[in-house]
Amino acid sequence: MPSRASDIAAALRRLGVEGALALERADPQREAVCCVIRRHGSDVGTRLAVLNALVSYMLAGRGEEHWHYFCLYFLRREVSDVCRDFVEYITSSPYLKIGAGARVRRALKACNYRPDLESPLKTLWELSALLEADPRQKTLLFAVKVLNYAYACVKGVERVLPFEIPIPVDFRVAWMSWCSGLLDLPPREALRRRETVQAAWDLVARMSGIPPLHLDTVLWLAARAVLYGEDPLGVPRKVVRELAWRCPGREGGDARNL
Repeated sequence: MPSRASDIAAALRRLGVEGALALERADPQREAVCCVIRRHGSDVGTRLAVLNALVSYMLAGRGEEHWHYFCLYFLRREVSDVCRDFVEYITSSPYLKIGAGARVRRALKACNYRPDLESPLKTLWELSALLEADPRQKTLLFAVKVLNYAYACVKGVERVLPFEIPIPVDFRVAWMSWCSGLLDLPPREALRRRETVQAAWDLVARMSGIPPLHLDTVLWLAARAVLYGEDPLGVPRKVVRELAWRCPGREGGDARNL
């Protein structure tokens, strides 16, 4: 829906890329990444965070809860072998219990990989080759977002990612694509039509000046209000209203009253 893309982009343009970066500082996922890096250092902490991103699918709970558990688990433990200790984490996590065996196999393929903090695109292509997976897959793109969070934790500054890296299509992005009116695709279908969703948000990204992986944080936080009636952690009311255009009031929240 071209008119909806324009309206959404206009609201996001007022937020701007600096506003999106400010929102990232409120993201519970970023705090979890920083928590583990503070405890275990740049190399080990970044490796653990990227591995956690790679197994963050079909969670048995909310994303915030999953990442909070990740932080607490590794805060309380020493890490002497990343591969062994991360496998133990998978088998202990209540949020990763669905298909835990497949998650373990995936983690073992990547557990010796050392992501390059300075090169998100290089990391994306190397992980894609290592896992023999499409680089536009949700968890690979999410791993790059997490790598960028690690960069901010280690360097103390935010970095703007390139527009060429698309948005990861997960549950919340699928729902927000529908709720915002950007696409006439029910969420379940949107999850199956990843490239259509990515193309739509790529257009919004270029119109708004906010790269797709940074838009992902805006959508993820706004979805707290639109889908769950919770605090959107700083996402402006105008942005939330545009993203709730088709489904205010879902799950007890009402974005019209924000």
